[in-house]
Amino acid sequence: MTIVIKRDGSREKFDRKKIARGIEKASMRTDVDKKRVKEIAERIAKRVEEYFKTRNEVRSEEIRNRVLSELDREERKIADEFRAYRKV
Repeated sequence: MTIVIKRDGSREKFDRKKIARGIEKASMRTDVDKKRVKEIAERIAKRVEEYFKTRNEVRSEEIRNRVLSELDREERKIADEFRAYRKV
């Protein structure tokens, strides 16, 4: 089981559903079709989970960077909104 170390130092179990929800939230500010968004979110969440599954611990920033890397390849509009969320 992979533990996520959050920015404030707290720890929690890795939950790929949180990744999918974050992507879906970011997409709300785009014109990308909802069905496509759901497919992208699920696909990326699975890839990120797979990427980190052998690690005992991972920093939330590493997860975010990996999600952004995947989003850049899949749908730039959502990636831009995902980045903008951090600045708010």
